Amino acid sequence: MKITIALAAFAAGFSLTHTAFAVDIPVTEDVMTSSFFQGTNTVRGYASESNRPVMRVSTPGAFGNAGAETIYLSFNYDFSMFAGPVVATLTMQSVEGGFGADASAGNPFTVSAHGVNADPLASITDDTNPAGSISWLDFYNSNILAADSAAITTVNCTDCAVTFDVSTLVNSWITGSNAIQTIALTGKNDTSGNDILHGFLNNDNGGVLQGATYLTVTAVPEPETYAMLLAGLGLTGWMVRRRKRQG
Repeated sequence: MKITIALAAFAAGFSLTHTAFAVDIPVTEDVMTSSFFQGTNTVRGYASESNRPVMRVSTPGAFGNAGAETIYLSFNYDFSMFAGPVVATLTMQSVEGGFGADASAGNPFTVSAHGVNADPLASITDDTNPAGSISWLDFYNSNILAADSAAITTVNCTDCAVTFDVSTLVNSWITGSNAIQTIALTGKNDTSGNDILHGFLNNDNGGVLQGATYLTVTAVPEPETYAMLLAGLGLTGWMVRRRKRQG
């Protein structure tokens, strides 16, 4: 009877731990801004465009330019399906940026994933959005939030996957403390003083899905789930040892 109870407790704990699930969420829209973009076309890389397979992130003030090249990633997804805390990882594909100024093992680049306090696609003035209320540079300076320390990554390679721990940011989307489901990828936290223009694959280039940018969101089981599992394991182990002594 006791063994049956122990096994039931173990099974219940095992089952509950497996209620945790991981979901891969592709980016809905990814675009970039840059001081190199002249005229009214200041936001580029929309899915409807087919001439920008690679986007870039730069160090601040690279080559004497104002601001920094920044990638904005927008996720149109119902995060309310997650009832509790999650672990969230952003994955992007690092590639050559096309200007010979990429990060490398000898020239590493600190890239960070930030939340924002306004929607860049709706806010930045551009030929796609002439009703926008702010320039790309003012948005860069004023509307990008500080990055969580876990969301800061050193990039030192091309043709490799790069990941960012964006758990704090995604949990703020779930709780509603930040309603803007956009990530800004920047070099704001790089202090090397180097001129780096590093490339990342555009996820959707003119309708061609390259599948390089996505969030992996994993639900975290509640503490009582682990307690039940450990209790079941402990009771099972005790009963097995007791039977051996009796035998």
